[in-house]
Amino acid sequence: MTSRSRRFDEGGAVALLVAMLAVVLMGLGAIAVDIGHAYAKRSLLQTDVDLAVMAAAAELDNAGGCNPEVVSKAVEFLTKSENAVPGQYEVNLGGSAGDDDGFIRCQNWRVELWAPRSHVEFGLGQVISDEDGVDVAAHAVAEIRSPAATATLPFFSVEGCDEGAQSLRNDSGTSTTPPVPPLTPTSATSNTATFELDKSEAPAGTTSMPMTLTGEGFTGATAVGFTGAAGPPYHHEVPISPTPTGATGSITVDVPSDVLAVEDVWYVRVLIDGEWSAQQEARRFTVGEPRLYCDASLQGNFGTLDLPRDDTNSSPLEWNMILGIQPTLAVHPSPNGQCDGQPGSIQSVRGPVDGSNCVLTETGLKMAATNDGFIQGKGGLDGRLDADSTSNCSRSDDNSRTPTEITGKRVNDDRLSCFIVNEARIGDLVAGNAVGTRALSADLFLSPRFFWIPVLETEPTTGAKWWPIVDFRAGFVTDQSLSASHDAPGQVGEFNGLVEDSSGIRELRVILLDELALPEFAPARGGETTYTGTGTKVVVLVE
Repeated sequence: MTSRSRRFDEGGAVALLVAMLAVVLMGLGAIAVDIGHAYAKRSLLQTDVDLAVMAAAAELDNAGGCNPEVVSKAVEFLTKSENAVPGQYEVNLGGSAGDDDGFIRCQNWRVELWAPRSHVEFGLGQVISDEDGVDVAAHAVAEIRSPAATATLPFFSVEGCDEGAQSLRNDSGTSTTPPVPPLTPTSATSNTATFELDKSEAPAGTTSMPMTLTGEGFTGATAVGFTGAAGPPYHHEVPISPTPTGATGSITVDVPSDVLAVEDVWYVRVLIDGEWSAQQEARRFTVGEPRLYCDASLQGNFGTLDLPRDDTNSSPLEWNMILGIQPTLAVHPSPNGQCDGQPGSIQSVRGPVDGSNCVLTETGLKMAATNDGFIQGKGGLDGRLDADSTSNCSRSDDNSRTPTEITGKRVNDDRLSCFIVNEARIGDLVAGNAVGTRALSADLFLSPRFFWIPVLETEPTTGAKWWPIVDFRAGFVTDQSLSASHDAPGQVGEFNGLVEDSSGIRELRVILLDELALPEFAPARGGETTYTGTGTKVVVLVE
């Protein structure tokens, strides 16, 4: 072979090698392009399934499985023309996980969704591949949770006393008379009239009722006033005719229909020469069942729970007030008396157990723990109410705290009425009527005054310990009037639901709400808690 022949053969080999490398490079480039197409389609499919699973989870109505609305909503989102991914298999969410046509599964307020696979056809990549394409898949998981601020407090309520204005008092059980709140209108000075009422209450639905005031200091009286703590327009005056001329005697008037129409505590005063009788002499007149101190309980209408934590042994009650109860609680599947030996009972004894449906109860308010838990703090944690007011909801319509100190601190001053988004009164939030439905803003959950407590079927008896949970109730620490509204918030007490003595908090006053007053959904803000099956839902994409 000549040298020229060798050079030709070598050149041909080089050319052949270059050609082969070009084909390989072109094939690799084509594969890269095809892989890019696959990743792009996978991204579209993932976005599709993320939207679908969030929409489907919003329809979930139980913890046990997928109700039909969940499945239909997922299918609706997966088949929308604007969501459709080219090459996607026909949707059929039955079968099993990993099916080409998709699958859905629901359990424990959690929805898992596998989108139907989408086929990506290879282009020039088929030159170096035996496959004509590849299927891409996408999977997403969403959960229903509760807003972060809906922490359950270590207290309980009892059926029959689980709505409206309620109270919890100190361990001593000393009976107290609720103080008269600031009333509007007022006068620079007070007249000296003192009196008693022949009727102190009217059943709900009463349309007419005479009332007689018997006392002294009536000379020159011109009107009897009925004032709700919410202030104007919850003030009504009834002219007195004829004007009394004697200092001692009686005055009879008809209770205004506008008063009888509002279930609340009203305060009765007498007007003489432009001056109202002294506020401390105002007499309570109750319409309906505002329920403060219902059942005449000396220690209030709810009590304290003793539940352990795994992050503190010395201050579990205080930390449960500050942070909310650590173990998640649940409704008992078959409540029947006490929990001892009862099938299905789950108790947190030596440590927190999620899903606990039986609670250890104690009567009354634990004063020292409550002062630390709500105000002073414990173990390096600030007290629950040691915080600025939220959403400009203080009595001054800003973020300021209470104007005076309790045990050396000013505390959060949020008013419940500030979170009302329509014309509802607080009483409507309690009654669950049409105007009170979904009447509260999701900003409510940002307030440390908002809480959940479990409901027990019967009042725990002396010596009894573990009791089953039958429901949960939302509430708010406040002493606002049930007649208060967003535009007429009225007055609040000095510490807005905290009643003090020389030792600190001796009583908590709360409003327990109908679940329908809460917003149906709230945005995810982080730190959401396990959903108990009650209240506002937060849909969270977890995978």
